[in-house]
Amino acid sequence: DLDKSTKIVKKLKLIGTPFKIFKKTAFIKGMFNTSLEVAKFQGASIRTVSGIRGQIKKFVKEHPGGFRATFEDKILLSDIVFLRAWLPLQVPKFYTPVTNLLMSMEQKDQWQGLR
Repeated sequence: DLDKSTKIVKKLKLIGTPFKIFKKTAFIKGMFNTSLEVAKFQGASIRTVSGIRGQIKKFVKEHPGGFRATFEDKILLSDIVFLRAWLPLQVPKFYTPVTNLLMSMEQKDQWQGLR
């Protein structure tokens, strides 16, 4: 790996709750707001607090932001489902010019900094 640049990411934790449960399939609400957001995360892996892993399948038309997910085991209605994602951050470049080094000796003697 020749690229020495660093990428700063922020952990994003999206939380939802199931509203209808079948055997290993559940419908989750509260994690997203629109079906477009669900389509962006389609195929992403999700987990319950009890440790059951699952995957986002498709959005549900009745609930805006709701989706269908399949899990490895049957989940409970009281389970909380969460999705961990990493969001890249753009670090603003910080630049402060030092102008006192460009001054003449007379101006430099009169210049006072803070404290």
